Amino acid sequence: MRPARSTPPFGKGGAGGISLGFSLLEVLVAFVVMGLVVGVLLQLFGSSMRSVALSQEYSFAVQVAESRLAAVGTEIPVEQGNLSGEESGSGYRWQITMEPLELDDKLEALPLTAQIFQVAVTVTWASGDKPREFHLSSLRFGKKL
Repeated sequence: MRPARSTPPFGKGGAGGISLGFSLLEVLVAFVVMGLVVGVLLQLFGSSMRSVALSQEYSFAVQVAESRLAAVGTEIPVEQGNLSGEESGSGYRWQITMEPLELDDKLEALPLTAQIFQVAVTVTWASGDKPREFHLSSLRFGKKL
């Protein structure tokens, strides 16, 4: 026969030394880990929302630049100089720069009746506290200088 023990075998209370719940330390560690995971998830969600908003801004800027570039040669005459404006109610400003393209000697000898122009469209806007811009360029034919 064995002598009776005065303390449980594993130093914890309960029947037969089996723990009946979590200790305070285990609960605190679980809360800390959960808090870190939630914090990281919120940061990821916030940065993805900012990325979506920024991509929408750039999408609109591309549309503005493409529409201004399409207007050159139809609504806007192709000639050397600058033209600027603002999309109404949006805060997006655009500038069109048209410069004659310098051709090499062989191409200059060709009997062209039109001048080739480098047309550049720049769209600028404020995104939060940062200025943003988008550039688009193409070639257009205009009157010979």
